[in-house]
Amino acid sequence: MKRTWGSIIGAFLMVGCASLPPSLPAGYIGETATIQDTDHRIDTGKADIFYLSKIDGTLIQNCRSETRRASNGQGDNLSTVLLKSSVPIGSHKFTIVGRTEYAMPIRALAGDVYQVTGDIEFSPKPNGKYVIRGSLSETESSVWIENLETSEIAGKIAINGSAKLGLFDK
Repeated sequence: MKRTWGSIIGAFLMVGCASLPPSLPAGYIGETATIQDTDHRIDTGKADIFYLSKIDGTLIQNCRSETRRASNGQGDNLSTVLLKSSVPIGSHKFTIVGRTEYAMPIRALAGDVYQVTGDIEFSPKPNGKYVIRGSLSETESSVWIENLETSEIAGKIAINGSAKLGLFDK
């Protein structure tokens, strides 16, 4: 019986180690664009990060998961990992996120965590370069996709008022 429970617990722990798929589907052949993450450093252990989370509803390798992995075991030193994701051309639904991230989970529990997320549907241009930008605050928070060369905004998600997460949402 102990061996069975050990196997079950081990299986659950291994699921936590699974990596997310890349932004392009396996075997994709075709034109692409790039979407780049950004951050706003608040202190050595805290930053607001703005990143691509999903494409057409599929969770992909992203800045938050990579930042958490890179910061693991470093105390209060947040090592942000900003990705430049290749994305397929054509109309797609992009889920973008702006979120406060801490190096230490205890700081997140005791501190303020702001988050804004939503879906933007647009058609990236071949070889287009886009960036995810945003701002998070107590009074207004937003995240958007911007054309890096023209500064044209492809889509924006905004919250008027607080985007602060509750204790159990962090």
